[in-house]
Amino acid sequence: MRSDRRVSWKVRRRAFHLWQRRPHEVFPIKEGVQVCASCGTQFEGNYCPRCGQSAMIGRFSFKTAIKLFVDVWGLGNRGMFRSIRDLLLRPGYMIRDYLRGMQSAYFPPFKMFFLLTTFSLLVTHVFQPGSNKAHEAAEMQTAVVAAPADTLNTAEVVADNEVKADNDVDEVVKRRLKYVKWYVTLKDDYPSIFSFILLLFFAFPLYIFFRHSPAIPDLRFSEQVVALTYVSCMTSIYSILGIILHLTFVFDILTLIAICIALHQFSGFRYRRLMFILLLSLLLFILAIAAVTALSALFVALQEKI
Repeated sequence: MRSDRRVSWKVRRRAFHLWQRRPHEVFPIKEGVQVCASCGTQFEGNYCPRCGQSAMIGRFSFKTAIKLFVDVWGLGNRGMFRSIRDLLLRPGYMIRDYLRGMQSAYFPPFKMFFLLTTFSLLVTHVFQPGSNKAHEAAEMQTAVVAAPADTLNTAEVVADNEVKADNDVDEVVKRRLKYVKWYVTLKDDYPSIFSFILLLFFAFPLYIFFRHSPAIPDLRFSEQVVALTYVSCMTSIYSILGIILHLTFVFDILTLIAICIALHQFSGFRYRRLMFILLLSLLLFILAIAAVTALSALFVALQEKI
């Protein structure tokens, strides 16, 4: 009995792996002559060559009404739901399919990135109201006002948009505080742009190792950015699920595992070598951020001397 269960499990696992590697299959061409319900053109195939309407259009149903509703929010394309499914079950293979030209089957990566980032903030605000930045900003503003002047010139102090410096704070401190406020404003008010900038920074060191990967030996940097954008969308999905189910810590661990699986499927590297590459890329990423921070501090210092 146990042997039968083991065989059944192996068969299902093998079938799942085969499904993961199989690209998306489009609908077969509809046979016979069709008449477009919109412009009356006769044609053969699935779409009207004159107006582009699908030959599958029929009478309205409850399912059609739901599709029209979600289309208002930019989710009507079935590629969105297919993209979410494949990012959870076959992320690396799905990204490779997209880069090879199967773009109509999946939701555009950058549009999906900004939509999921915005939706993640909405879910966080609804399900975790205690994590609202307003409370943290109010506490930080109180700390800034109460802090002595010599502590205001460190990057450890984060200023809110409405921080008003005291009269005894000199012009140098105000300039440095303005630079810190700009960073905090970009991070809190424009999280999508901030996340995308960090993604670009991480794409550079990772591309050094991935440009000659076994699966894509001639990988371009633009393709690396697209791949990381999809991986970031995948992490947003896991984050949203963790917040909704109140299992944030569990889904954080699942996210780390999913990232390794996605990059393994995408690059073809073995997991041991992939972990080594990720550690080196993370180190280079930290050095790049430190270099940009140092250059920004140097720029502020030069402004102070002018």
